[in-house]
Amino acid sequence: MARPLVSIVTPVYNGAGYIAETVASVLKQDYRPIEYIVVDDGSHDDTLACLTPFQDQIRVITQANQGEAAAVNAGVAAASGEILGIVNADDPVLPGLVSSAVARLTAEPNLQGVYPDWLKIDSDGRVMEAVRALDYDYGVLLAQHLCMIGPGCLFRRSGLAGAPARDPRFRYTGDFHQWLRMGLSGPFARIPATLATWRHHDAGASQARRDREMAANKIDAVRDVLDRPKLPGQVRHLRGEALSTAYYVAAVLGLHNPAVPARRYMLSSLRLAWRWSPGRSPERRRSWRLIAFALGLPFTRPLAALYQRALPGRFQVPAGGVHYRNWPPEGETKGVRG
Repeated sequence: MARPLVSIVTPVYNGAGYIAETVASVLKQDYRPIEYIVVDDGSHDDTLACLTPFQDQIRVITQANQGEAAAVNAGVAAASGEILGIVNADDPVLPGLVSSAVARLTAEPNLQGVYPDWLKIDSDGRVMEAVRALDYDYGVLLAQHLCMIGPGCLFRRSGLAGAPARDPRFRYTGDFHQWLRMGLSGPFARIPATLATWRHHDAGASQARRDREMAANKIDAVRDVLDRPKLPGQVRHLRGEALSTAYYVAAVLGLHNPAVPARRYMLSSLRLAWRWSPGRSPERRRSWRLIAFALGLPFTRPLAALYQRALPGRFQVPAGGVHYRNWPPEGETKGVRG
């Protein structure tokens, strides 16, 4: 049986410092056939020059700067493979990723995609942490805002149902929104092996921008999925909890940026928790913490700022608020600006 073609897409903006390492890591994969497309999103550094040594092995698409979603969508539209992967320009993959993913997807045709465990690395490539990804659970993904699908995910084109991979409305939650959409059609699965990396550095989009747009994206991405017609009953049942958590996660960004209407978001989270949740649910028990946060925000924000200055790079807002510390805010494609 012929092996399926795998298309890898890397969007890049001013990625000269890391792009060669990432491209080499994809080309060294032990699986064939691989089609590799790099979309340069209007870089004005030496990114294109760094790609020259690989010109016979990759396809380079150049475009005016339009942002991460447009770069990803251009690459996916140009790709021919039924199995797709989106690899950030500064996140090299590890040996065996593609072959392991294809083997799992071939063995389990019901899966929409697969994702591995991964290493958190610093700007110099040193390992900061080995991360065991959470096993897939759509209810947790939606209702608890936990994006367990991290770097190294490969997915089926058919799961996109003809839509673009990334919705440009959600600049900071584009990947999370994609996984929520695809999860309505079928499950993902974790590969229990360390096969990818995620690089933490201050130039990352989500590290630099914790603003009103990012906060609004967290709520709007969830609401967009919940407003779709013909949702399964178990998904409709999670509406209140999912929106309450989305408002809560958005409000936490107010610790970093006073422009985020954190108090209003917290009160919305509280209202939804009490309206939709049974009396002894975790959401009801969390309600008192929401009240304390909303009332104490003028005092907690300066403390957070002091902590961030004392320990630069340590104070991050995780994907699920206080629940999950490993994965950074969804929607981050570092080095791509829109």
